[in-house]
Amino acid sequence: MSADLRLSFFDELLKEVEVEYMNSYCKIVLLRDVPRLEVMGVTMENLKQGSVLQLRRWVADKLVELGVAKWAELTVDLNYLSQLMWKERNNTIDLQEVPRHFYMETKRLIEETSKVSKERAEEIKRKLMDIASLRLLKLFSYVVKRIKPAAASKMTPEESILFEATMKLVNEWLSHVCSTQ
Repeated sequence: MSADLRLSFFDELLKEVEVEYMNSYCKIVLLRDVPRLEVMGVTMENLKQGSVLQLRRWVADKLVELGVAKWAELTVDLNYLSQLMWKERNNTIDLQEVPRHFYMETKRLIEETSKVSKERAEEIKRKLMDIASLRLLKLFSYVVKRIKPAAASKMTPEESILFEATMKLVNEWLSHVCSTQ
């Protein structure tokens, strides 16, 4: 398999994670009364301001974008990122547990924050890069040791894809350079 084909396949796997994320459920709070809302064949009527709804993310995005709703819960914010960075730095072996869609949530936070403050968005982006780098170092140390970490359950889907692909690549490379034939 050529390197380009591998990268294309890798890209497709990451896009699948994005689709999974957009179809995951999240909670929103209605900012005004909604007489009727129809989503994927389901009709909800007489929804009141302040009601909390659990909807697929792509639907919630539209309602938030239209100003009809706001996010009920933020799993990732600047404070969370600061705490996570500290924990990742102070435990050089184990990955810290993060939300399943940590990277997607943080990208969303950067996008939303950039509408209000470019400087704050840049700060979040720097923290994300630092956290990703720390986590990559840990993942690559597992690959070099050729072990599946006990912390595999703490990997995000993106990290699992990268880990598996890197492990295969390193195994192929070792097989080639260490082969006696």
